[in-house]
Amino acid sequence: MKKLQGINGLIRMPEGEGQERGDLYTTALYSADLGSYLLAADNANKTVREALREQPATDLPTLWSALKLIQAAGSTLPDELDAKLANSTIPPRQQDLGAEIAALWFWIDIGRMQGWSGNAGKSFGEEVLLRLGEIDVNLIKNKPYLPWRLFDSYSALQKPKPGDLERALKNVDSKKLPGDYESTLDFQAALEARATLRKDLVVPNDAKEHIVGLLDSRQVHDDALIASMLRSLELLDAQTEAKRLVRDRIAPRVDQKTGLIRSASLAKGSVHGTYLAARLLDTSFPEVASERTRDELERVLKAAETDLITQLKALVALKRSGSSSWGSYSSVIERGRAALPVALTFANLGGYIELVDVLVQLEPGATLGRLEAFDADPGVEDRLSGALMALSNSMYFSNSEDVRSMFPRVQSALPQLIGSPEGNGLNYFRALTAMTNASRSGLGSNDFDKAAEELRTLKGCKEFPSLYRMEVGTASPCSLSISAAMIAVPGAYDFGVNK
Repeated sequence: MKKLQGINGLIRMPEGEGQERGDLYTTALYSADLGSYLLAADNANKTVREALREQPATDLPTLWSALKLIQAAGSTLPDELDAKLANSTIPPRQQDLGAEIAALWFWIDIGRMQGWSGNAGKSFGEEVLLRLGEIDVNLIKNKPYLPWRLFDSYSALQKPKPGDLERALKNVDSKKLPGDYESTLDFQAALEARATLRKDLVVPNDAKEHIVGLLDSRQVHDDALIASMLRSLELLDAQTEAKRLVRDRIAPRVDQKTGLIRSASLAKGSVHGTYLAARLLDTSFPEVASERTRDELERVLKAAETDLITQLKALVALKRSGSSSWGSYSSVIERGRAALPVALTFANLGGYIELVDVLVQLEPGATLGRLEAFDADPGVEDRLSGALMALSNSMYFSNSEDVRSMFPRVQSALPQLIGSPEGNGLNYFRALTAMTNASRSGLGSNDFDKAAEELRTLKGCKEFPSLYRMEVGTASPCSLSISAAMIAVPGAYDFGVNK
């Protein structure tokens, strides 16, 4: 599994390289730079609606991203986004100071984009200012990007800035050129401070060439850093180079189906991939998890733009890596518990399963929801998938015994679905994981053995003999997602060896 470790210490998804879908947050980062590559107004409205419907829980950065894209495209506000904005609340306090500043900035910037209308503007006069005022500038003055974000928050609120905050920004320098995460954001902050405060700032003569060289050489794989470097070029009056880089580096990553920008992080691993690897390797995961892996997981946990599901997956991976620091993130677990719905229907089933499957690894005593039966025709793709998902995860419902007897038509179709890996796509794998929990399917141990034998025709690829492919052809890449799901299938692994 070490062969899949990315440059950031996290695990890459072998099945997804070159196939990622565009996402809202990445697109929002570049929305001011995209020009003619930006989604048209009607397409932006449609894409945002679809993206929000797919979210099991809408976090603050997703709302920020959706609103940012809508405004950049000049689109009307979708009803789905309007409703979610109206119900949004001030983010909870963050343990890490940088994460607290970032969370408040996202919240305030949403209000700024809305012109302080609607519910997004509530409680600004009290709680937000109180929390901003509690931040000790002396603790962040050596990280210019944090004072700049704090300064911008006060500016957006049109409130006086604390004197020590202005002094901290006036003393910012730009001697360190962009390179790593902090130096890139700090360099942009120094340029922002120069422009806003009209302060003297000595910028290295080769700053423009340095940034352009980094981006042209494709050494930077973090979209937040690429966007920061593009902004720095604009502040250095290098708009021509910035536009060329957008054309060369960003435009080719437009997802033709959605119009959104794909992530630049092909060389990087992901939290999801690391989470799946942690589940597959189980007690062997600490052997793969490096110090850099743990540092990156903690950075993701502290970042305000990280959605709840990703935070929970990062926390599971951190816990399984052997790090004791996972216990410092109890607030993430509490947010997960609070997000669990009690009443479950076909409409919210997918989001619930995704959330509870991760949460119970951190909080085994989480309150489970009750599933209401729904009609599932084996000939209707989404209903079939929903029924198989429910059967596979019957242990995650308070009425688990009832669930095991639900969906009689789907259960009758299981023998056929598990018969061969050819032709059924994802539902073949879903059926395999569902078969042991389907009490009315008529399947027995002989059927399980035969299914395991058929499944073995998909086992192994060039570098990972223990993982599974999605397709019969041996040239098909192995899939971490499929391999992790197959843990539940009797006979899928020999003694659980997944290395």
